Amino acid sequence: MRPIRVAACAAAVILALAWPASRVEAQGEAYRLVPNWPTLPSGMWFGLREAPPPPAEREAQAAARRARGASGPSGPPTNQPGISGLAIDQQDRIFVFNRGPKPVMVFDTAGTLIQTGGDGEYNGKKINSDWQHSGGVDWEGNVYIIERDAHRIVKLNPSMDRLLLQIGTTLEKGNDATHLDLPSGIAILKNGNMVVTDGYGNNRVILYDRQGKVIRQVARGAGGPADRGTGPGEWHLPHKLAVDAEENLYIIDRENKRLQIFDRNLTYKRELRNDWNPWDVHISRKGTEGVGYMADHLRERVHKFSLADGTLLATWGSQGLGPSQFDWVHGIVVDSKGAVYAADTYGQRIQKFVPATGSAR
Repeated sequence: MRPIRVAACAAAVILALAWPASRVEAQGEAYRLVPNWPTLPSGMWFGLREAPPPPAEREAQAAARRARGASGPSGPPTNQPGISGLAIDQQDRIFVFNRGPKPVMVFDTAGTLIQTGGDGEYNGKKINSDWQHSGGVDWEGNVYIIERDAHRIVKLNPSMDRLLLQIGTTLEKGNDATHLDLPSGIAILKNGNMVVTDGYGNNRVILYDRQGKVIRQVARGAGGPADRGTGPGEWHLPHKLAVDAEENLYIIDRENKRLQIFDRNLTYKRELRNDWNPWDVHISRKGTEGVGYMADHLRERVHKFSLADGTLLATWGSQGLGPSQFDWVHGIVVDSKGAVYAADTYGQRIQKFVPATGSAR
């Protein structure tokens, strides 16, 4: 498999890759795609058993709905299948949050499925795999699933057979201490405190202690659906987030197309902007390398970028269903060897990219 040479560029023009004939080269950054990763057992799949329509057909369907004056969102179909997000633990196990038959699927770095879960009944309700919205894994191996449209987050033990905690009230939305409104992301600190982006309905970020008690929130006003803003600590759809070694929080302010950065106590520090529309962001578990990785909906790309100033150090991808292309790239993680895993919803797959100088585990 030929290496992908990826660009180092400050902001403006990003060249899309055509696989495998052309390459983008700068500053020696090189990744290559690991083919056929992961291996799915018979009878297991991501998203829908039959793939959704390609982008052009989906846009035609959306245009037809707009022409009919159909109510609801005027964009792509609201039934978005596939993979809603990724997480990774200290053992480099990749957790796949799947809008499909198994809500959580766990793989080793070789691509072997080693565990599934999240399909039990918790507080009287099963996880709605159509609209779970990613999740996380803490430093003790507990698993968190964001059930977006049920307005709750459930914390499960490592074997995913026991409920440990729920944040939010099942099927009740709100913006007080006991309710969420379409939550979107979570990060878990080493002391067990949790930072939640309550973003699709509300516009707020909340810090909870490990028992689920609110410590503080950051928002404009009460952080409700109408409380959008562009200033420091204000949001227009806080989406997902990542944590570095010092437990600084890099939080996606999705519709403002920026990262807002806070310390572990949710004290504002600064922001990062670039030529991007971030949907997911990840920093390695070690977190000392000074780089982050981003799933970028703008032109369907992934980036390696500087945490100091947002400079793009490596960029690859384009819209499509071919190798190194993405269709709604919505999840990204990096393992301890520097391999990058990127997942998309409509594309219904994960792609693994390894540094060309390293080993493909």
